[in-house]
Amino acid sequence: MPILRRVVEQGTAAVMRRRWALLVAAIVAGGCGSTHHAQQDRAPKHAARPSARAPHAGTGPRPSLPAQRVLGLPPVAAGPLPGYLLIADRNNNRVLIVSPSKHVVWQATGLRGPDDAFFTPRFRSVITNEEFNDTLTELSLKTHARIWRYGHDAIAGSARGYLNTPDDAYRLRSGATTVADIRNCRIVELSATRKVRRILGGSCTHDPPRGFASPNGDTPLPDGGLLVTEIGPPGWIDRISPDGRLLWSIASPIAYPSDAQLLPDGRVLVASFTNPGRIVEVMRSGRVTWSFGARSGRNELNKPSLAVRLPNGLIAANDDYNERAIVIDPRSKRIVWQFGHTATAGRAPGYLDKPDGLDLLPSAVLRAVRPHSVARARRARFVVRTVGTLPGVTTKAAAVALGSGRIALVGGIVDGTFSDRVLSGIPRRLRTLARLPSPTHDAAAVARGSDVFVYGGGEATSSADVVRVDTRTGAATPLRPLDEPLSDLGAAVVHGRTYLVGGYTGSRYASAILRAGRGDSTAVVARLPAGLRYAGVAVVGRTVYIAGGVTIRGASAAVYAFTPGGGVRRIATLPAPEAHAALVALGKAVYLIGGTHVLRIDPATRGVARVATLPKRLTDPAAVAVGHRIVVLGGGTRDILEISPR
Repeated sequence: MPILRRVVEQGTAAVMRRRWALLVAAIVAGGCGSTHHAQQDRAPKHAARPSARAPHAGTGPRPSLPAQRVLGLPPVAAGPLPGYLLIADRNNNRVLIVSPSKHVVWQATGLRGPDDAFFTPRFRSVITNEEFNDTLTELSLKTHARIWRYGHDAIAGSARGYLNTPDDAYRLRSGATTVADIRNCRIVELSATRKVRRILGGSCTHDPPRGFASPNGDTPLPDGGLLVTEIGPPGWIDRISPDGRLLWSIASPIAYPSDAQLLPDGRVLVASFTNPGRIVEVMRSGRVTWSFGARSGRNELNKPSLAVRLPNGLIAANDDYNERAIVIDPRSKRIVWQFGHTATAGRAPGYLDKPDGLDLLPSAVLRAVRPHSVARARRARFVVRTVGTLPGVTTKAAAVALGSGRIALVGGIVDGTFSDRVLSGIPRRLRTLARLPSPTHDAAAVARGSDVFVYGGGEATSSADVVRVDTRTGAATPLRPLDEPLSDLGAAVVHGRTYLVGGYTGSRYASAILRAGRGDSTAVVARLPAGLRYAGVAVVGRTVYIAGGVTIRGASAAVYAFTPGGGVRRIATLPAPEAHAALVALGKAVYLIGGTHVLRIDPATRGVARVATLPKRLTDPAAVAVGHRIVVLGGGTRDILEISPR
């Protein structure tokens, strides 16, 4: 497996654990977390340049892992994914690099069905096999350019220069490339100059190394050998020595074994490309010692083709026909991270279509080190409970309070589909109040009198739309559009005037704070220090507070205050960068809700304290204050939560 191969090649497992420990930086305020938004972003050019110095603050070793060293990406927050995930998105003809917070930070398009994708040694490029195009392609991470290619487009063959359904192309440290040539029943090793250096197999029967029954995996091993997976039937897993001899062979305990990986303890991790699918760990005797997969529910797999163990002990896998890449906790047998919408293919942000390969780009990890401005939570803790259920799994909606305990929830992504609905009512009983002229998500909304005003958002691209929704009649009326498209923005009302904060124009991160006037014409009244999107925005008195968000350098830990006529100033620092969280004012404090926690930000003391833990990790929830409690809606779930003091 690519991750294990690189780890073991650099030393023993114990040495590598010490190296990983040294490379996990203690990074505090000013650091960066997750980065750019999914596809609409098409990450800015500078995001793909190697930075001269990786982001760093506080004490501890300077992070120098590949994500920082090669692409200049910020460190990642502590969590299930210790870096950025490379995904071969086959039917979308692209390869993506995704952050732990599920945003695309790099992508290469225009490929021809990339079936697998792996980083080359030193992480300077990506090599992918285009299985049904009979070709191999290597792409530069820095320039996205094709720098090496082998095979003939959609022309299968066995002669020199030809392949027939190639699978699992790996670049070795020697500079050679090895690939499983499935229908030619062989493993081919190619030189950097595209010359055939060695062929194993050729006979389409299980007789390694003379023949392989449809080999679909050829994982390089630390000793220079290979772990070959044969589809069969029946399936086999073969360990081949560096000089091409068979060392041992396991009769696969699962149907259609795919891309077996050798674990440090000698067991083998392998996926069953079946429906329902399984991921198992098996001993050389053929006995299964661990298994994951269910016949129904969240753990049901549909033709998973690759599973690899991450350096933190969790297992990453691509669940191909469930259209997702997942991370599994092997102890609890729970999926603890997912990119893609289960069983829903697509190309829109957050979607995949037959993801068929993955690899890890290791990153330094942000550890939450409390700066002096972080106050200890001496105040009463908060209790979180579920009080209702939304019509579907909801994210990226906007919420406003309407008075008398009623709220409105606007747009969003519901069960993977962009929504045009405006729901209204008390949190436990929301009903459709109105329909917008077009579906939208990542919009901002405010309530003025009996009307709800919706600003920007969009479907596949950012929108300049402004819509007024009359909560008495349910009429949705388009108004004069904004001067430019804006999505991912925040909004607040101060003394009857609406202020729009930051956002994304479709081509750049917005730094302006806009005041919406009569007819909702806008004027720039202040500037943030940098372009900012996905920030939390809330009002206490006459002051608008802005917490976290995403800049072109990654997630932000800054908390700003803006007072009309008084400019923008930084007032606090979060324990770690935060983005895609909701900010709500309650009393004289503001509360940031997202990820796994609730943070209380006290403008008077400039202190930040964690006051509650969320039952599930939330991304892009909607939240609003209702009386003396906070109501949180969605965030990647159907739940409606209530947060209130004990």
